[in-house]
Amino acid sequence: MNEYRYLLIRYVPDADRMEPLNVGVILQDQETGRLEFKLNPHAAKQKIVDTPTWHSWKAFFQEEIKGSAYPLFQPDRRSSEFLRYLEGLCNGPILLTRPLSISTGESDFGTVLESLFSRLVAPRPSEEPAATRPTGRFRQLAVARRFVQRGLRKHTHVVINENRLWIAYRQVLDGELLAIDKVEVANQIGHTANEIERLPKVIQRLPEFLRAKVDGKATRYVLLADQFASAFSDQTPSEFDLMREDLESAIKEFNTYDIEVIRTTTAAENLASEIDKKLEPSTAEVQ
Repeated sequence: MNEYRYLLIRYVPDADRMEPLNVGVILQDQETGRLEFKLNPHAAKQKIVDTPTWHSWKAFFQEEIKGSAYPLFQPDRRSSEFLRYLEGLCNGPILLTRPLSISTGESDFGTVLESLFSRLVAPRPSEEPAATRPTGRFRQLAVARRFVQRGLRKHTHVVINENRLWIAYRQVLDGELLAIDKVEVANQIGHTANEIERLPKVIQRLPEFLRAKVDGKATRYVLLADQFASAFSDQTPSEFDLMREDLESAIKEFNTYDIEVIRTTTAAENLASEIDKKLEPSTAEVQ
């Protein structure tokens, strides 16, 4: 049997209620001392998680576990003392469980780490609520229905007559070339700002795209655009109003081309259902 130690990384949004959310796991091989950690990449998207705090702690674990070692200040990373050292440095909202032991016949370190993460950290599909924004709902359905594995293309150039027009968020080539872009109210304001700023370039090249045919197939464009309900953290009301104005102005221009602008989860679900019918069945569906 192979012996491992592990600690769960927990986020506690309210110290009084003490209702922890498992957001990651640290694993150490007791024989070799190998040490790795894995965090839930979607944890910062949850409303109860403060995004800047989350990224600070993510950087902390990266530095302590994967950065340069400092023997004068840190115990040997291969030792159990190092795990207790880490536990002592975490004092809310991130906490660590005490080091726990696991015995398994599995000798592959990565497999053990993935198994612990899947069992103790990753949300169970039945517990994951439907996303409330059209961009999130579309992505949720795309993952559940294995769109990428079935032929959906991610972040690839829209090419017409050997001209690269822009890089679309998603593309589907079936009875038509379907190009999809998005403006998502993400946790980081920079991502949203970048998506809004690129819309004028897409609008500029859109007529050429819509007039063309690709491999004899018609072209079609869809924009997924979340509603802007409130300002981002540290964003002034006036800057928020300007950002929203830029988005709505771009959408008005898109509408002059009679294209689809999706701004509800229901419309996003309908688009996903349509794409689901276009793509090749997955291997699991064929069997």
